[in-house]
Amino acid sequence: MKSSSVLALMAMISLSVSACSPSGPATSPQDAARSGSSTGQPDRTLILVTRAEPRSLALRPVGTGASFQGFALSKRLLNADLVLLDDAGSPHLYLAETSPQLNTDTWRVFPDGRMETTWKLKPNIVWHDGTALSAQDFAFSWQVYLAPDFALMTAPPFAAIEEVVATDSRTLMVRWRRPYPDAGQMTGNRDLPALPRHLLEASFQSGDLNAFANNAYWTREYVGLGPYRLEQWEPGSFLVGVAFDRHVWGAPKMSRVKLAFIPDMNAAQANILAGDVHFVDSAITIDQALTLKADWEKRGAGVVAFLPDLWRTTGVQLRPEYVAPSALLDARVRKALAHTIDKQAVNDGVYRGVNTPSEFFVPADGPWGPALAGAVQKYPYDLRRSEQLMGEAGFTKGPDGMYLRPGEGRFKVELKSGVERADEMTAMASGWRDAGFDVQDAVLPAALATDPAARITFPGLFSYSTPYGDLTLFVYTTDQIPRSENNWRGGNNRVGWSNAEYDRLSDAFERTLEPSQRATQVAQMAKLFTEDLAYIPLFFLNQASVWVSGLQGVASAPKSSDLLWNIHEWELR
Repeated sequence: MKSSSVLALMAMISLSVSACSPSGPATSPQDAARSGSSTGQPDRTLILVTRAEPRSLALRPVGTGASFQGFALSKRLLNADLVLLDDAGSPHLYLAETSPQLNTDTWRVFPDGRMETTWKLKPNIVWHDGTALSAQDFAFSWQVYLAPDFALMTAPPFAAIEEVVATDSRTLMVRWRRPYPDAGQMTGNRDLPALPRHLLEASFQSGDLNAFANNAYWTREYVGLGPYRLEQWEPGSFLVGVAFDRHVWGAPKMSRVKLAFIPDMNAAQANILAGDVHFVDSAITIDQALTLKADWEKRGAGVVAFLPDLWRTTGVQLRPEYVAPSALLDARVRKALAHTIDKQAVNDGVYRGVNTPSEFFVPADGPWGPALAGAVQKYPYDLRRSEQLMGEAGFTKGPDGMYLRPGEGRFKVELKSGVERADEMTAMASGWRDAGFDVQDAVLPAALATDPAARITFPGLFSYSTPYGDLTLFVYTTDQIPRSENNWRGGNNRVGWSNAEYDRLSDAFERTLEPSQRATQVAQMAKLFTEDLAYIPLFFLNQASVWVSGLQGVASAPKSSDLLWNIHEWELR
């Protein structure tokens, strides 16, 4: 390591939030890239870092606990979809040569609401093992995801599909049981990815779905269609991909890629400062990223971009059997609590001003922004309005300045959060107490972080993070409420909010093809959601993506979180 790098590393670590020494994998990402390289030159290896190791490399894994959320790096490296969205959210044909167009023979809508859409695949596409991709691979994947054991049939787009058939090797027809507005752009969390029938069909047809879900294909023997082919996976450490020369968009510019898993944020910071890695995705803290940004901008050494990742909200328990105090069932009390949150102060104090305060989980700067402008009910920091609402609900302030109601005594409520957001929870609870609300903060123990009952049966308030955007409008419907009788399965409607009109609108939104009608539906849902205020909006959480100046091809002015769409064009110079 050069002496200048050592000095920079020491200075940066001393400014880090945590003063502990960096620790990480026994093998550095740079050494791992050399040791895992069997072809190509070491200096042509692109070295990436992420915090979490994926459970599967597939776009849509199967089996208990499988998730297709997150792990964007590993999935983008090894996979391809019919359509891919760029960093601005615009679609590009990927595996598809043509996509369905409404009111043409490729997208037919029948009088009873059923539809047929037709996709044409590009010619000469092959899997990483050289086997030709066929439309039958998509029809086979539909049969796999249809299996009740994999619990995907209630997720978009599967709930709307009646049948998927291959009319020839390059033509895919999807028959829909109802109108589905995204039928011509199935990508991201609403895609129908192909599965290699030649590798998986025999295992699937055996009937042992547990064995099928645990097939080595999904992990260390993965075969995909993306720009890189899996060569090596060292569990707990890294995976290596080699350039796939027959990639449908052409061979990647980098001959090799190494993706290291480094959960220790100090170790990730140390590696990029030492020049051992080129791109870090959501693996360093906000403070580390801001410190790095200040240093790099002066020297032109790299880029630090903060991109939206999740929506942050405080859910208010609405199940009568769990809620305490019962006053939380009064919307005026919920609104009074919302008016007492100084979001910008919390953002500045806890998140260094990096996040974006929000009023609804669909961003106002997105395509539905004009429709949301007059519909979303806002609750700015306003202590006088908060006190007025509490008065309307029958509360007054006692001699100690805390709210109470005759016959009930002091208003007391518990605020919970995961340990990773304890600073935010403490700041919010303190602000509420200063305003007269007796709020006690309580961290959810790490041992219970994955226990669904613990996340759902809380008595008062619970702050948590969730996906955002119009694709999550269906999450807050009545049928997405987790319940004991379904083992707490469901969407993120953790508080038990139920609104029949919202349910109707959500269902209509999923079936309406006309954009102007859909805009009206979004506006009406936003109004209902923010008026009932079962979920108090906080922020759009931003995560830091960091890359060195020598890495060319990454979006210079990213507009969304999908920086990775053109990773085959990334190049070190």
